[in-house]
Parts: sequence; C-alpha cells; structure tokens
Amino acid sequence: MIKRLRRIALCIALTTLSACASGPQRLQIRADVDALAISEAQSKRRFVLLPGNKDINPQDLQFLEFKGYIEKSLLNRGFIKVEQLQDGDVVLFLNYGTGEPQLQQYSYDVPVMNNFGYYSYYRPYRYYSGMAYGYTQHIETYTVYKRYLTLEAYDMTAYLQQKTPIQLWKVSVQSRGQSNDLRLIFPYMVTAMQPNLGKNTGHMLTVIVDETNPLLKDISTANPNRLPAPSPVSQP
Repeated sequence: MIKRLRRIALCIALTTLSACASGPQRLQIRADVDALAISEAQSKRRFVLLPGNKDINPQDLQFLEFKGYIEKSLLNRGFIKVEQLQDGDVVLFLNYGTGEPQLQQYSYDVPVMNNFGYYSYYRPYRYYSGMAYGYTQHIETYTVYKRYLTLEAYDMTAYLQQKTPIQLWKVSVQSRGQSNDLRLIFPYMVTAMQPNLGKNTGHMLTVIVDETNPLLKDISTANPNRLPAPSPVSQP
C-alpha cells in the first residue's frame, strides 16, 4: 500500500513538472453576450459609428482602433459603412471600458510531508512511514477586472431630426479576468459579439474565444486603424 501511494505521489510530481515545462497557455477569454433587437432591425444596414462614451472625441486614437474592430465585424455581417450621416439609416454608438479592480481569494489544502511519516485521521495513533502527516491550508489573492463593451443602434432619421430616439438593437459584452489591458481584450470581445449583431439572443450567452480563433485573426488583421505593438504574453 505504501509503495503504491509513493508511486501516486511521484506521478503527481512529474505531471506538475511537465505542466510547468510546457510553456505559457494560450490566451483565452470567457465573454457573456446579451443582444436585443426589434423586428425591423435587420432592414436598416447602412451605418455610421460614433463614440458612446462621454467626452470621447471621434478622432481619439483608442476609439479609432476599437472602431476598426467593430466596423470589420459589421461588414462581416452584411452591414454597409457610409461616411455621411445623411447616407445612413442607422447610427451606432460604441461604449467601452473597464471596472474597478476587485480582490478575490481562493483556498486549497496541501499535504504536509516529511521523511518520518504522517498521522492518520481515520486510524488514531497509527503511524505510517514516508507519507504525509496532515494538510495545511493555502490562501491565494488575485485581482479581477470587469471588461465591457456596448453597441447600440438607433434610427438615423429620428436622430437627425432630433426626435425621440428609436432604438433598433443593442448588444452588450462583458468579461472578467486578471488583465485590464482593454486593447488586448477588446478584439476578443468583438469576436464573441459578431454572430449576434442586430439579433435578439433571448438571454445571455457565454462564449469562449482563444487566440487561435480564425474570426479573431480576421477581425484583428483587417483593422486599418490598429496601431502596431508587440504581442503581450500575459494571461487575462
């Protein structure tokens, strides 16, 4: 029995070493997508995209970069970009950001081992050579950020005439992770959002996107407003 337990402990150690030697994991995010739309939403396809955040200039470099991702995803779904408001039938507003950092904790038990043995909880006063004698609790603390974007579509005619806004559709995306680098995470959220542009999901959907996703690569490489930068290696 003791030899068998020793072999199990050795296998666990080797597995841990193998995982450490395998290199960094692929970048992956989990996004929650919620989309709403009225029945006439699909009939209006010619769009102009404007910032939804307060005090954001349309020529802001970050907005232009994010705008490029959104426009590419819209074109992929059959929408048509126009340059002048008068030529469109839908005006889009893009809102994005990150939430305040939140501290989270998790605990786990680690067996305490030495060369002498361990104390068995199930067999009082019995002593076994060469095994763990108990457990110690470890507590890890880490920081989590909420990353989000919202894309809202309104009727262009009502917008230009400054009438009561008529919302055609809206899609919201949020993700939580240890990175607050929105430039890194934003194209992942756009990738999760694309299939539901102008649609009604009926409820919130959970979408997993990793760095090998072909749609992510298409959206990222086709963005004319993307400023070149080295690829980050951190895991969100």
